[in-house]
Amino acid sequence: MIKLPPGITIEERPVEIMYKGVLKVLLTRIKGLYDAIYNRYGEDGLALIREVSSVYGREIAQKARGNAEPWTIQEVGLFLVKVFNNMRSDGEVTDFSSERVAIMVPVCPYPFDKVEICQVHTSMEHALVEGLNPNLAYVIEQSVPAGDSFCLHVLKHK
Repeated sequence: MIKLPPGITIEERPVEIMYKGVLKVLLTRIKGLYDAIYNRYGEDGLALIREVSSVYGREIAQKARGNAEPWTIQEVGLFLVKVFNNMRSDGEVTDFSSERVAIMVPVCPYPFDKVEICQVHTSMEHALVEGLNPNLAYVIEQSVPAGDSFCLHVLKHK
């Protein structure tokens, strides 16, 4: 925190409210940066976003799993829920079995409006899932940027 001079105060908002507001602004800023990269560099820009997102997903998986055995589909699903919760995403788990885990998110937290950008950004989740269990596939079966009424993030066996 920034220390103020004696006698000077500013109103402090509750952490939960402050965190949610700041996060929304940062996610919107990321969306703006992605749009600018794509508008300026086209397919090369998408490749860059994909590369950076994939590296990030692999790093998270390595930190979480290390050299341990691959995680079960349900363990990976719960980890994805934690990732989405960190982004303050609303939604719900609509399937949770040993064959399929599905997470429905009604509003994109970023908020993406281009399918191409959503696809390269979610390279992070693809790499994360593969790093946690290389026998699992991560699929976005429905997507708000594609015109669907919600996003459906699905884990299933390859």
